[in-house]
Amino acid sequence: MSETPRDTLLEVRDLVLRFGGVVAVDGLNMSVHAGEIVSVIGPNGAGKTSAFNCISGFYRANSGSIRFLGQSILRRQPSTITKMGMARTFQNLRLFKEMSILDNVKTGAHYRMKQHWFDALLHTPAYGKSERECEDDARYWLDFVGFKGDTSMYVTALPYGEQRRVEIARALMTKPRVLMLDEPAAGLNHSEKQGLIELIRRIQALGISIVLIEHDMGLVMDISERIIVLNYGKEIADGTPDEIRNDPLVVEAYLGTDEDEEDAE
Repeated sequence: MSETPRDTLLEVRDLVLRFGGVVAVDGLNMSVHAGEIVSVIGPNGAGKTSAFNCISGFYRANSGSIRFLGQSILRRQPSTITKMGMARTFQNLRLFKEMSILDNVKTGAHYRMKQHWFDALLHTPAYGKSERECEDDARYWLDFVGFKGDTSMYVTALPYGEQRRVEIARALMTKPRVLMLDEPAAGLNHSEKQGLIELIRRIQALGISIVLIEHDMGLVMDISERIIVLNYGKEIADGTPDEIRNDPLVVEAYLGTDEDEEDAE
């Protein structure tokens, strides 16, 4: 199904998540439209990753609504949400350490594989065809993210930045409509960050909407069409980079104020 640039793919309303007496997400409202790049920023502990975990099904919200492609996903499993067209990466890499680079990426297509158990057991022609198609897709996405090395190596043999690329390739294997990236620039050097910016723009050019949590404000201001700012689990601003840069609430809560610097001296 084709979308117009203004179609809303993801809509979150009045989302609340509590851990005991701690409110991690406090009445969050946010939306993601077709084909846009949205960044979610805020101080440490602002509820960014908790919100991601609710949206992607890893946490169960206490109240509120989450709708993806017009359907409620509030009580759905992560695998179901992935099948619907939402993929994500994690703040801490979740690659399979005892598997090759190629096999790590192939796992992204697992839910799409329509093999019967006897096909795999007997290695039928249908099984062989499915495996070849999966491997071709995995190699395509590895090439797309810029990986040029030996795909048969264990993924742990790669530098951290290359592992990030492999994780993004695996997410793209799910054929997402929305791709959520949790701190994709963490641990990357300047050159790697520039490569990441280029990659995100190429993913957007495929028509995939991108939502990222990121602390690197230079990257955020460079790549984002819209920025959502959280503080203590609440949204305090939603606007363009210029609007966010000049918002006094954001300056106070996230970027710091002159008074804060004087207090620190």
